[in-house]
Amino acid sequence: MKNSFRVTIDKIFTKAKKLNVIVVGDSMLDSYKIGSVTRQSPEADVPIVDIEKKSKKLGGAANVILNLKQLGVNPILCSVIGDDESGREIISLLKKNNLDTGGIIIDNSRKTTVKERVIVKKNHILRIDEEIKENLDDKVRKNLLKKIESYIENSDILIFQDYNKGVIDKKLLKAISCMKKIFISVDPKIKNFTDFMNIDLFKPNSKEISSALDIKNPTVKNLEVIGKKFMKKNLIDNLMITLSEKGILIITKQSVSKFEIYESEIVDVSGAGDAIISLASILFYLNLPHKFIGKICNVAGGIVCMHSGVKAIDRKELIKKAKRYKLDLYL
Repeated sequence: MKNSFRVTIDKIFTKAKKLNVIVVGDSMLDSYKIGSVTRQSPEADVPIVDIEKKSKKLGGAANVILNLKQLGVNPILCSVIGDDESGREIISLLKKNNLDTGGIIIDNSRKTTVKERVIVKKNHILRIDEEIKENLDDKVRKNLLKKIESYIENSDILIFQDYNKGVIDKKLLKAISCMKKIFISVDPKIKNFTDFMNIDLFKPNSKEISSALDIKNPTVKNLEVIGKKFMKKNLIDNLMITLSEKGILIITKQSVSKFEIYESEIVDVSGAGDAIISLASILFYLNLPHKFIGKICNVAGGIVCMHSGVKAIDRKELIKKAKRYKLDLYL
C-alpha cells in the first residue's frame, strides 16, 4: 500500500469505504433459542429447556456481507435462497441492516438453510439443521451468474463463501473465471476445496485443509510444506490458515508467519471465520504488511468469539483494540 502520507489504522478504514465487494456463496438463517434447564424429561433421559429468549440472525454468506458493511465497505450478496418463511426472514434482515438484496435469487425448488441452536448458560446443547445440499440446477445457476456478471464490472473484490450447500460448484467457478479479473478470496469447505484456481487469498481453517489435503499431523512445518505445493498447483498467492486458539498462519511464496491470539474470553467461535475472511480480504487487497494483517485478524476473531451466537465485527471496537495493542507499529 503505497501512500505519500503515513499509513494509520484510521486511514486504512477510510480508504476501505471506497471498495465494492461481491460475496458469492451459501446464505443461511441462524436461529437461536436461549433458555435454562431445571429438570429432566419424564419421557426420556434428556433435559427440558425452558425457552426464555428467541432470535434470528444472518448466517453464512449473508453474515459475511453484514461484517463487510460494518467494516465500512459497499457489499453485495449473490446467493440463492428458498421461497419459504426462512428465506423471507433473510431478506427482511438484510433490508433491516440496509443491505442490498438485488443479487438474491429465490428458487422455489430449494429449502433455505437454517441452523437452529439451543443455548443454555452460553453453551450450545443442541443444533438442528434444515438444508438442501444439491448443486443448483442449470437455469438457476445461469440466472445467478447474470447477477454476478452485472456487479463484477464495478467491484474490487469477490469473496467466495462456501458452506457446501450447493451454490458454489465447478460450473459456477469456471464461468466466473471467464469474467473480469478482480481480487478473489475464498473461505472454503471440503467439497470444492481443490477446485478454486487463480486465487489471491485462500482462507481455510486447520481442520478443513488437513482433511482436504490429507495432512495427518498439521504442524506448522507440515502445513507450510503441503500448503505451498497446493498454492503452486492452484495458483494461490496467499494462504491464511486459522488455527483456532493457536492463532493464524500466513503462507506466501516468500514467507511463513504465525501469529498468536490475544487474550480473550472464548464463549462461541460461531461467525469468527466470517469476520476474518471479510477483514482479511480488505487488508490483503490494500496490500498491507502481513504482520499487521495477522495480528488485527486475531483481534477481530477474539472480539467475535467473546459473544454467544453469530456476531458481526464492530469496526469502532476493532479500531479501538488495534490501537490499544499498538498495531499501527506494524504498518
